[in-house]
Amino acid sequence: MPTRHLLDPSAGGQARSAALRALGSVVPAVWPGGVECWAVVGHHELETVLTRPLFARSPAHWRALAQGEVPPDWPMTDHLSRQWMLTSDGADHARLRKVASRAFTPRRVEALRPAVEANVARLLETFAPGRDPVDIRAGFALPLALGTLSSLLGIPDGDQRAVTALVRRALARASMSPAESAVLTDDIRTFLDGLLDRPASSDCLVADLREAATADGLSPQEARDTLWLFLAAGFDTTAAALTNAVGSLLDHPAELRRVLAGETGWDDVVEEALRYDPGVFALPFAFPREDTELGGVAIPAGDALLLCYSAANRDPRLRGDAHGFRVSHAREPHLAFGRGPHYCLGAPLAKLQLRTALRGLFTRHPGLRAALPAGPPAPSLIVSVPSTLFVLPG
Repeated sequence: MPTRHLLDPSAGGQARSAALRALGSVVPAVWPGGVECWAVVGHHELETVLTRPLFARSPAHWRALAQGEVPPDWPMTDHLSRQWMLTSDGADHARLRKVASRAFTPRRVEALRPAVEANVARLLETFAPGRDPVDIRAGFALPLALGTLSSLLGIPDGDQRAVTALVRRALARASMSPAESAVLTDDIRTFLDGLLDRPASSDCLVADLREAATADGLSPQEARDTLWLFLAAGFDTTAAALTNAVGSLLDHPAELRRVLAGETGWDDVVEEALRYDPGVFALPFAFPREDTELGGVAIPAGDALLLCYSAANRDPRLRGDAHGFRVSHAREPHLAFGRGPHYCLGAPLAKLQLRTALRGLFTRHPGLRAALPAGPPAPSLIVSVPSTLFVLPG
């Protein structure tokens, strides 16, 4: 049996990535709770898993689950039991994606631009020289991402604190006891049912999900789980990507000076930031439908493959200085939003927020600097972000 690398939720995403990359492109690993998997950390190997039909997302293909080897109180059981795009394939995936894609048409994303710009301007009003340091994550990235998501989904202002608390708890599920995890699942269901039952604007995803329940045969659970997917995937992950991007620019002042001098553009910054330190460390799981070889490793059918995005983005086989942050018009390939049929629907909206926020922040405060070292990593096996990033405007 291979020696398996323990995935530590208290370690930072880049620290976990570096440790995994040192062991190979496909590494035997174990998720907290004793669930064995293969961490796919090579760029080519991850792209293969994301794009080839050989690799399924449905846990119906997970041999260990079918054989009762996954503990019933494993914290990620909730993730596997949901009827959403992350764990569906083929026609089911296409049907769910069709409904969800209505939220991210070019028209809808463009319609959100004024709200994003207004939110950025409003949040920057709290940034002023001579004031106390500002935590970029708590005071800028999280409220921006939540405000945008609330506009998209039709979430009332009064529910935003509840959304924040639920998502934070969900992302820390790996460290919960079985009882705490069960309470969280019930709380999520109650909140989502309440949101779907309330009147909402006709031009929001909640209204789309209600309509799809009739027109497209979407079940109540599919509607609820699709809504939760966008809450969980579209909020903290975007905020993490923005926090990491600010940190990357502050850590590389020469690159920031080039951007401010107009040598490269903010679109280039966004792409390099997503490659260098994306908001998502990894997502579970994909499963080979038959015995295969990946990265020179024999993978039996039905084994779990952990999709390690941040590690793959810094694969040294892509370029010699993959660990360097270099903004360029010749953008390096990255997998921050995945690839293939499961490519993230929210990518255009996330990029709009990142571009608008970074341009607004550094144009208004070109002398922005770190006030303290970045805080310890936020505990999560999914999101990769420091818990705090305090800055001084300038």
